[in-house]
Amino acid sequence: MGYGSAKGIDILFIALTLLLLSVMSLSRYLLVIPYILLCALYAPVGGIYGPPSVAVVSALLQTSSAEAYEFLHTIPASCYLLPAATLLMLFVLAQFVWRHTISHKSILSLSIIFTVLLVVRIAGSGLENIKLPNFFLSIYSSINQYRQQIAVLENSSMVMPDWVVTPVAHNKGNYVIIIGESMRRDHMSLFGYPLQTTPFLDNAKGQFYNNYISAAPNTFESLPRTLALSDGKKVSIADNVITLAKAAGMKTHWLSNQGMIGEFDTPVSKVAMFSDSRHFLKKGDYESRNTDDDELLPLLGKALQEATQGNLYVLHLMGSHTDFCERLNGEVPFFNMPDRELNCYLSSYRKTDRFIARTYSMLKQSGSPFKLFYFSDHGLSHKTIGGARYLRHGGNTRQNYEVPLLVLSDNDQRHQLIDSPYSAFGFIDLFAREAGINISYPAATSATASPERTGRQVYNGYEMVDFDQLADDPPALL
Repeated sequence: MGYGSAKGIDILFIALTLLLLSVMSLSRYLLVIPYILLCALYAPVGGIYGPPSVAVVSALLQTSSAEAYEFLHTIPASCYLLPAATLLMLFVLAQFVWRHTISHKSILSLSIIFTVLLVVRIAGSGLENIKLPNFFLSIYSSINQYRQQIAVLENSSMVMPDWVVTPVAHNKGNYVIIIGESMRRDHMSLFGYPLQTTPFLDNAKGQFYNNYISAAPNTFESLPRTLALSDGKKVSIADNVITLAKAAGMKTHWLSNQGMIGEFDTPVSKVAMFSDSRHFLKKGDYESRNTDDDELLPLLGKALQEATQGNLYVLHLMGSHTDFCERLNGEVPFFNMPDRELNCYLSSYRKTDRFIARTYSMLKQSGSPFKLFYFSDHGLSHKTIGGARYLRHGGNTRQNYEVPLLVLSDNDQRHQLIDSPYSAFGFIDLFAREAGINISYPAATSATASPERTGRQVYNGYEMVDFDQLADDPPALL
């Protein structure tokens, strides 16, 4: 069920529950067998990502067939032993329990032990801390919270944006926001990683934020809080970077290599819906395609040729999304290390670095003034599975939030590292300042976006937490 910290008392509680429910054939078939089958299905997910959460539910409900295949492909072989071991419980029950009649005396004894355990656990830590009911409560609350977030997004996307701005007169500049995926800052040679994972950015002129943190640990929760105004838990989706650019007189374009499921039913797609033009490489039948990020470049080139006024282009990449080797789209990994997954992960950084370099070159060739922003939506955390280390989503380590942010422009004179702490909750304010947009209302900054006032806060999927109190997860070095 994903509870790596479960104690013996939790296992005993589950064993007694299964035994008592197995007494009657009705509860056996309606409760015991479905429960064990559910655990067998969830076991690989639980082994990597833990018990049910909003992040797990959102990934499940928003995953295309191609992404599901990639997820199954990246699960370590050892995790597939968990479903087998779980299903073995059915054989044990059928062989040693269900074939025999349990005496009333045994049932009474088991019931007394079960009751004592239940009372002690509830008195000590509450019902929600008993792993068996917590599993189902977590499923229910996660689905409910996911639906609430989608409902809030649905309602707020129907609201008119509140922006009152003073734009720069006659702005014909091009602004490009490249959204990366699953890139940890500490694996970039730009920020000190010993292997050259970002050769272009290492020497590029611009501003490079050395202390930037994402808003949340996964795309579903991070990007809405980065691209739209948010106080942490709530998001004002209509007051986003797209509507801000439109209020400032820009024409807006959304170019994405991440899927559009249904009619704008993900938080990121909700933001994209506000743009003047949008193009998703993955939609409908295209969900099964492993499209390359580089396919976005011709679309950007065509849009730049047709530009007649100030423009904002948002390019949403697959970047370093798992399966890392799939992100290379047939290219031979640049690095040659024993760890195949890390080899592909680091090679995907070079691919993103090359994408940024080509975008920068296209903007230079356009002859118009420009600013190019790049950030990653979140990082990844190391997970030890079957004795091996893997990089996966996780919200309990600092490095899962420590991501790159950089700004390149046509008139940069030097390579500048910015050490001041900065939060993704303040990205809209940063964009406005760089684009010369004066926001009169609503305020584009909040206590959440000002680490010097409140300490560094991130949203972990449930609540705002102190970033500096999270565990350390050093980079993998070979």
